[in-house]
Amino acid sequence: MAPTNADLVTELKPRMVPARPAGEVLRAAFWTLGCRLNQYDTEAIRTEMAALMPLHVVAWSEPADLYILNSCTVTAKADQECRRLARQAKRRAPGSRVVVAGCYAQTQPEALAGIPEIDAVIGNTSKEKVAQWLPEVLGTSERTVAVTDFDPDAVFDSPLIDEFSGRSRAFVKIQDGCNLRCTYCLIWKARGPGRSRTVADIEAQLQALVGNGYRETILAGIHLGGYGRDLDDGLPLPVLLRRILERFPRLRIRLSSIHPNEVKPELLDLFREFPHLRPHLHISLQSGSDTVLKRMKRPYRGQRAWDAMRAVAAIRPDFGIGADIIVGFPGETEEEFEDTRHMVAELPFSYLHVFRFSPRPGTVAADLGDPVMPEAISRRASVLRKLGEERQREFRRNMLGRVREAIVEAECAVPGFLQATTDNYETVLVPGRATTGGLVKVKPVNLEGDKLFAEIVEECHG
Repeated sequence: MAPTNADLVTELKPRMVPARPAGEVLRAAFWTLGCRLNQYDTEAIRTEMAALMPLHVVAWSEPADLYILNSCTVTAKADQECRRLARQAKRRAPGSRVVVAGCYAQTQPEALAGIPEIDAVIGNTSKEKVAQWLPEVLGTSERTVAVTDFDPDAVFDSPLIDEFSGRSRAFVKIQDGCNLRCTYCLIWKARGPGRSRTVADIEAQLQALVGNGYRETILAGIHLGGYGRDLDDGLPLPVLLRRILERFPRLRIRLSSIHPNEVKPELLDLFREFPHLRPHLHISLQSGSDTVLKRMKRPYRGQRAWDAMRAVAAIRPDFGIGADIIVGFPGETEEEFEDTRHMVAELPFSYLHVFRFSPRPGTVAADLGDPVMPEAISRRASVLRKLGEERQREFRRNMLGRVREAIVEAECAVPGFLQATTDNYETVLVPGRATTGGLVKVKPVNLEGDKLFAEIVEECHG
């Protein structure tokens, strides 16, 4: 019988190398693969470490005492990238300790534990305690594996974070886990059951970020629309969002991703009522075909997606709408793909994230059979990506000459310019005199290839 994750927890071995001297500064590098929740979790780990020990954070490309890689396992490519980064880190600093945490660690700990360059494998069930494990991890030459199965009655647990290193916008995790078990997805195994953060804790987290000068935050969750369902006194997402918008009128709020069937009138009303709710939604669409959606075990059908997107677009024509789409799901016919292509061509998407189907071990879809030929998958992905690029260019052209808010983010590859993110989630390049992290009003003035250049009209103080 295959071992469960409970069998993979190893007791920490006796110290095989000297412990670090008290007060010695630890050089640590962090890398995050995957979603916004992972970005939040990485900051949580960094925050906890900084509270327990003297810490100097360095770039991943620099020599370090410790490398912490927060992994993703949505696709086989993400797994491959994790292994590459871990090996790269050990080559850079042979005496370092390399820790892989997160979703890949949770779902395939044996595979990671077999890689010589990896010193510790810590799953999502133990990730919040990484900082507490570090004295032992740093003080032994033996490999540490800390992966357990999720408690079905687990509750949301995350520390407060008041800073996101190197970021102008902050992420706030309000929900984790998922109960849907879509046939292609490992998230239910990697992240556990759906769990919601309490309203009081969310408000405390937002207040901490506001107090530290953040002007925009993204509310993130694995199944954001499922917020509150596990809490005895849980609020539905639209009710929670209204409460946040009313309490924090100067904080710009953005949602991460949401399912089409959760784009409901009470949610859309908030976009009309509150200007500081960013006019942008990312839709977890996956397919426009009813039969494919059924095989995926998605909780909606194509018509619901059509209705949702049209309702969003009716709020305002410059509303940013993005979508995730999978091509090449087992058995996907040309007719089924055409349903998706037609939806993309007709609905007002401003960008697309197109993924080739990647069979994940342990999912129903991995055993469905009837695979789509690789050349057909490549062609379909190319068709949708080209459509997505066309829609994005059209969306950007329509932004020219129109003033809107943006958050100044970081330097970019174009000398003399900084990158900023507009309220409707487009990237613009603004003159370098702007303050990173600042809220500004910009007017896009020129579209050169895929680069949208904008003028700063005003620095916002409200």
